Amino acid sequence: MSQRGSLAGGEHEGSRRMKTELLVQMDGLAKSDDLVFLLAASNLPWELDHAMLRRLEKRILVDLPTTEAREKMIEFHLPLVLNPDCALSIKTNLDYKQLATKTEGYSGSDLKLVCKEAAMRPVRKIFDILESAEIEDEAIPEFTIDPIATEDVEAVLKHTKPSARMLQKKYMEWQKEYESV
Repeated sequence: MSQRGSLAGGEHEGSRRMKTELLVQMDGLAKSDDLVFLLAASNLPWELDHAMLRRLEKRILVDLPTTEAREKMIEFHLPLVLNPDCALSIKTNLDYKQLATKTEGYSGSDLKLVCKEAAMRPVRKIFDILESAEIEDEAIPEFTIDPIATEDVEAVLKHTKPSARMLQKKYMEWQKEYESV
């Protein structure tokens, strides 16, 4: 819910009315005896309407993952064996601590994307083999899927940059000004 009237060229009447109605309904909830738990999330909290911020009693900034958290996230998305119950499983050979250190500033979403791309690298090698092989009498060359290595993730990191790093200072400024916990 961006600040009312902050959009260039004016705000659409329907948006303004919807925001006003939401604020009125929240005021009504505060006066009732009913127990209501409201959970809201925003990637850009500094764009929230000040009237909305006043109605949200607790404001918590969830920071980027720590080194330990990044290590666990990478381990979750790239475990020792991917798809262990399937006919085609992919093994990993990763230095989780090293990768956690190299991913400073990456969000959970960024890490998930990096892990998916790293998992695709060994599969892409097979596609390259199949596309370059001259298939005679429909004979398919034999191949094995290499384990996902630390080098695969590092190669992906060269091309996948963190999405939230540039806004970190702005998040900290917002936290100093508005956080209530």
